[in-house]
Amino acid sequence: METSRRERGRPSATTAAATSLWAIVAALVATSVSAVDCPADAGLHGTVRSLSGKPVADAAVTLTTSARTVATGEDGRFCLFQVEPGVHRLVVFADGYGVAEQEFLVGGQSAAQVEIRLRAAFGEEVVISATRTGKRLADVPLHVQTVRRSQIEGVVARTLADAVEWTRGVRVESNCQSCNTSQIRLLGLEGPYSQVLVDGQPTVSSLAMVYGIEQLPARLIDSIEVVRGGGSPAYGAGAVAGVINLIPHHPDHTHVEVSARSSRMGGAGGAARSPSYSLVADLIPGSSRAATFYGQVDREAPVDVDGDGFTDVSIRDLDALGARYHEFLFDGAARLAVDVSYVSEFRRGGDQLHLPAQHAQVAEQLDSHRKGVTASWLQTVTPRWDWRATVSHAAAERDSYYGVGGDSSAFGMTRNPLWIFDAHVDRGGERGTLSFGLQASDDVIDDRQPAYGRIIREGYRSTAAFVQDDRKVADGVTLLYGLRVDRHSAVDGSIVSPRAALMWTPRSDLTLRVSHSAGFRPPAVFDEQLHIALLGGEAMVVRDEPGLREETSVSRMLSVEWRPLVGERTAMAFDSTFFDTTIADLFHNREADDPATPELEFTRTNFGRARVAGVEVGWSLRRGRLAVDAGYGWQRAEFGHPEPDFGSTRMFRTPERYGTASVRWPLSGGLDLFAGLRYTGQMAAPHYAGYIAEDRLELTPGFLAVDVGVSRRFVLRGDRSIVGMFALKNLTDEYQQDLDRGPLRDAGYVYGPRFPRSVVVGVKVDL
Repeated sequence: METSRRERGRPSATTAAATSLWAIVAALVATSVSAVDCPADAGLHGTVRSLSGKPVADAAVTLTTSARTVATGEDGRFCLFQVEPGVHRLVVFADGYGVAEQEFLVGGQSAAQVEIRLRAAFGEEVVISATRTGKRLADVPLHVQTVRRSQIEGVVARTLADAVEWTRGVRVESNCQSCNTSQIRLLGLEGPYSQVLVDGQPTVSSLAMVYGIEQLPARLIDSIEVVRGGGSPAYGAGAVAGVINLIPHHPDHTHVEVSARSSRMGGAGGAARSPSYSLVADLIPGSSRAATFYGQVDREAPVDVDGDGFTDVSIRDLDALGARYHEFLFDGAARLAVDVSYVSEFRRGGDQLHLPAQHAQVAEQLDSHRKGVTASWLQTVTPRWDWRATVSHAAAERDSYYGVGGDSSAFGMTRNPLWIFDAHVDRGGERGTLSFGLQASDDVIDDRQPAYGRIIREGYRSTAAFVQDDRKVADGVTLLYGLRVDRHSAVDGSIVSPRAALMWTPRSDLTLRVSHSAGFRPPAVFDEQLHIALLGGEAMVVRDEPGLREETSVSRMLSVEWRPLVGERTAMAFDSTFFDTTIADLFHNREADDPATPELEFTRTNFGRARVAGVEVGWSLRRGRLAVDAGYGWQRAEFGHPEPDFGSTRMFRTPERYGTASVRWPLSGGLDLFAGLRYTGQMAAPHYAGYIAEDRLELTPGFLAVDVGVSRRFVLRGDRSIVGMFALKNLTDEYQQDLDRGPLRDAGYVYGPRFPRSVVVGVKVDL
């Protein structure tokens, strides 16, 4: 047995990790602070304003000749460094405003100065996730939502899970009372029905997805694009509910940003303090090259909410390091990008955390490591043709303990190397873009849990080809259609998935979108099998039924968006989305326990048909810097016939009603206010025997959670600033009241807000 983290309730490497991070901070500060200068003989200064003359903060200003982007400050000003003399073009957009373009001339002796005016409008952001080609949001035929960097900072997000949960129609839920594994739900469907991408690549493997949404640092995300429904044929056939694409941080000037924050979360034994530290260093040595280095250290303290001596919020120690480099070549016609990352996380839930895991009554302990590298090449060959090729490798490892009653044999080991190759070619024309692509992956899972007689050694290889035509067929009418052909080693033969979407704009303020897509899920090992929940004093183990077939699905969506004109400084939008997804040969976990074995067995079977259908309505307002968003949804999620364990046709853990509302208001003087609420309605949740006498299906109550936050930015000198932050998360302390207690609890019986009330304070320094 290993003698590192397994023999302690909490790793002693905390201090060393923090010391290493701050050593990197000191070294990078020394190399970067003096580099923030705007040359007088070659550069660009400017101001972005609304039509009424008010400065527009956080506007993205892109220099098209080098694809460099900077953000405007509170006064609407920006500065681009090291701009070569000549004629250039700027593209400017901001949330709630239309896109503006302007040409200018940079001379050899002095910097150019420009002023750009923006008109209030919706749908002007540039997104890539819907069609895999950059387009204005208003021109995309699929339903896309964007989460900007300013919104991520406004909710004081530490990870992807925190950053995305304020998106309309997105629900982030906890799945385990002991280790707090979480998942993202779209259109009422579980996490495996959605595809999480990093810069368009599916590098989050099956093992990484168990805890992945809490291991991706929010600071490294510039924006998040959420596509509900099947999306483009370019994305995996498993993207039935949608795609969540993380657009990584792109540097705009040389600087270092250091942040520290601390949260206090209430529990039966008093408040627990959880610190977090992060570093981002951007280096731009020339007009065509840029690099980013980052690090993040999180220390989540355990919390026992109900006082039974068992954690409801687990220990979570996360260390993340990485770097990103990109360079423009051939006079900007090509771009090389390389990303490397390393994540180490330790989790421990249960009781007696000061003892080794095998001496506790209940323990779920995970020591995870993930290394990744991605290299991509994008080249424009002619004005009509461009191509991109990407190679990615990710290696996820986990040493685990899932045990009860002091079982010394409940240690396990999992290894999951993943290789991905992706290439596509785009041919542009006056009326659209034709795309061809080829994708291949090699995913190996080696999972050994000897205490429960489970050894999984599987290798999955898949190849796919797709063709997609994104075409303007008439004035106000855009058609996106294509085919995806997949071959997967766990499925006999090839599977063809057609996808199509139509957008009609009968007038400038009204847009209708309709889409139809097909997909499938192979009978491969998924994250739900790699996580072993503890319930009733036993470990829950899921095994596949012999002859398990792939799931197939068909998803249909219709959306209507109305953007009335209400003034020069005000933009408003109303939208309604109707969705309907049908799944055949649904994967379903059925209880099949053998009393002679130490574990509680479940069998994953094909369970006929299921259907999820509903409607979501939304409203958005932008007035100056004020941003208001609200949405509400109704849905029905049902099995085709009653499931065998509880005799219910209602799909589990899927509320019939849900909603979000948020207000963000950046004020003058650097003050930024945020308030939001999330509503989760009643849902059916299975509750297994152990703490209770017998299995039963519970109807959970609804929850209304409220978050508020405020930040203040103080300008030190030039681009240097310091920001103070304060937030109250789950202000009303909405939290599950009927938690199971003690060693016989069902750790999977957990619902509602992921954490009890917490107070967050922090500071961010930009040098």
